[in-house]
Amino acid sequence: MVDEREQRLRIAAARADFLEYGSAGAAGVTETVAASWQRSQSAGVNSDNYQVEYHNDIDFDSRLVRCARPVIERLTVDMADVPVTIALTDACARIVDRRDCSNAVGTLLDRVDFLPGYSFEERGVGTNGIGTVFESGAPISVVGPEHFNDALVQFACTGAPILDPVTGKIEGVLDVSLLAESWSPLLHALVKSAALDIGRNLLLDRSQAQQALFEMYVKADSRPRQAVMAIGDAVIMNQRAQKLFTPDEQFTIHEHARFLMTRRDRILESIPLASGRTVQIRATRILCGEAVAGMILLLDSEAGAASHGTVWADEHALPIIDAPDPRTTVIATELRHPRPPIVESRCPAWENACDSIAAALGRRDNLLVIGESGTGKFTLVAELFHRLHPSGRSVAVDAEQVTRQGDLGAVDTTTSTLLIVRNIDRLSTYGVDVLNGFFDTLDLDAKGTIVAATLSDASLDSDLPFHDVLENFDHSVTVPAIRYRSVDLPQLVSRVLQEIAPDRRIRISPEAMRVIGAYSWPRNMTQLRDALHSALLKRPVGEIQADDLPGYCRSTSARVLNALEVSERDTIIKALRDCGGNRVHTAEKLGMARSSLYRKLKLYGVTEI
Repeated sequence: MVDEREQRLRIAAARADFLEYGSAGAAGVTETVAASWQRSQSAGVNSDNYQVEYHNDIDFDSRLVRCARPVIERLTVDMADVPVTIALTDACARIVDRRDCSNAVGTLLDRVDFLPGYSFEERGVGTNGIGTVFESGAPISVVGPEHFNDALVQFACTGAPILDPVTGKIEGVLDVSLLAESWSPLLHALVKSAALDIGRNLLLDRSQAQQALFEMYVKADSRPRQAVMAIGDAVIMNQRAQKLFTPDEQFTIHEHARFLMTRRDRILESIPLASGRTVQIRATRILCGEAVAGMILLLDSEAGAASHGTVWADEHALPIIDAPDPRTTVIATELRHPRPPIVESRCPAWENACDSIAAALGRRDNLLVIGESGTGKFTLVAELFHRLHPSGRSVAVDAEQVTRQGDLGAVDTTTSTLLIVRNIDRLSTYGVDVLNGFFDTLDLDAKGTIVAATLSDASLDSDLPFHDVLENFDHSVTVPAIRYRSVDLPQLVSRVLQEIAPDRRIRISPEAMRVIGAYSWPRNMTQLRDALHSALLKRPVGEIQADDLPGYCRSTSARVLNALEVSERDTIIKALRDCGGNRVHTAEKLGMARSSLYRKLKLYGVTEI
C-alpha cells in the first residue's frame, strides 16, 4: 500500500512539472485532476496569485438552501468532533451556507475567502472540490497538491453534486473541507450520501402534481428503446429522446406538447419537424386531483418527408371582406401596405390548424374555430377562404350585432360566400334563435354560404346559450395561442410592426426579442400589438430596445394583477433596471428587505433583468 504522505509528494512533484512543462508533466495524477489542471491553465488561472470573486446578489434562503438545511445540520452534529467545515454552494459555485465543526479549520479557511458569497468556479481559482465538481459532474476529492493554486494546497476538500431528481441539473455542491493531512477516503462516501439526501428533499419539496408527473415518467421510461419526454413545470427526457431528436426538434415537440396539454387527456398525433422528419406523439395528460400536472410523451420518428401543410398557389396577402349590408362590419378593403400572410408558419400546431381549416372550407363544412381571444382566428379563416375562393366574398358579424339587429343582414347564399360569426359565446338566447333560424334557411345543396364561427375556448366549460347552436356545425378546429408559437414570434413581430408603422425603419434588438419570447402574452396578438405600439411611442424609429417594452413584458405571472399590484411590479422592474439587475441594490433603493424583494419577484413572475 502506497503511503499517503509519499503519494502527496509525488503529486506535488507532478504539479511542479505541469506548471513548468505543461500537460506532459502531469504524469502520475488521475485523469480528472490532470484535465482540471489543463482547464485551469487554459482559463488563465495564476497558480501563485490567489483571487476569489465575491457576489453580493445571492439568495441565501433559496429552495436549495431550505432543502439542504436539515441535512447539513444533521451532518454538523454527526461530525461535531471532526476538524472539518461543511459548505453548500448554489448552481453558480457560490457559497450560500457554511458550518464549522472546528474553529481552527474555519479560521484558516477564512484566510482564503472560503465564505458565503464567494465563488469557487474552477475558471476563477483553479482545481478545487467545488468548481471541479461542476466541470466533471461527479463527486470528487481534491487533496493537498492536487489543488491548482498554491493558497489551497494545505487543504483537502470533498465535494458532491446535488442533482434535481426531476430535471437532472446540478443545483449546487455539498463540500466538506479540512486540512490535507486529516483527509480520509471515508469522507467521499459520506458527502455523496448527504448530497443524495438533499436531492431527495428537492423532490419532496415539489408539489404533489410534479411528483405525480415524475412517477409516471419513471414508469414510461421503463419501456425498452422508447423515447420519452415529460412536460410540466420542467422538461424531462430520457437518453433515447436526446439522441433521436436535435435540440431544435426537442423544443418544437415541447412547445407542441404544451398546446396539446390544453385539449384532451389522450392524443395520438404526427407533426412535421423543420428537418423534414415527422414525429409521432402518443401523449397522456397526467392529472393530480383536478389540476393538470403535465403530459407524458412517447415519441417515434417516422421515415419519409414531412407534410408541412397545404401548398397554396394563390398569393393574396389580405382577405377581401365584403359587406353587402350596411349593418354588417367592414373588416378590410384595400390597404396601401398589405400585411404579410398570417398562414405561413413553422409551428406544427398552427400548420395543423391551417390544414384542418382549409380542408373543412374545401368541403364547404360549417366550421367552428376555437381559441383564446386575440389568436387571429377570424383573420386566419378569412385568409384561407380567399386563397381557396379568390373571387368569393366574406361577411363578418359580431354576436352582439346578431342580438341587437335581430338578423344576419342580407347574405347572398347563391354565390361563394363565407359568413363569419365572431365570438358566438357572447350570443344571447335571442341571438341563438336568430342564428339557428339562419341555418334553417340555408340551401345546403347550393354553392352558396359557408358559416364559420369563432369561439373562446374558455367558454366551452360553461352553460352559456351558444351551446344550443353547436349542432349546426360540421367541424371544429383549435387555433394555438402565441405562447405555443415562439418559433413564429419574429415573423409575428415583423407583421405587427408593418401594420402599425409601415413607412418607418424599425428593428427589434436581440435583447428586446428575448424579452418578447419569454413573455406568455395572455391576450395574444392584441397584447403584442399594444406592447409594440407602446414601444414605438418611446422609440418611433430605429432599433426598439428591451427598456422600450411595457413593464409587464418582464413578468410571467399567470394570474391577473390588480391596479396596485401592477404599479408595484412596474416600480420593482424599473428599480431593477436602474440597478443593472442587482437585487441587493434594488432592495436598498426600494427600502425593502431582500427576502421581501425575492418574494415579490416570484409573486409577479419577474424574469431576469
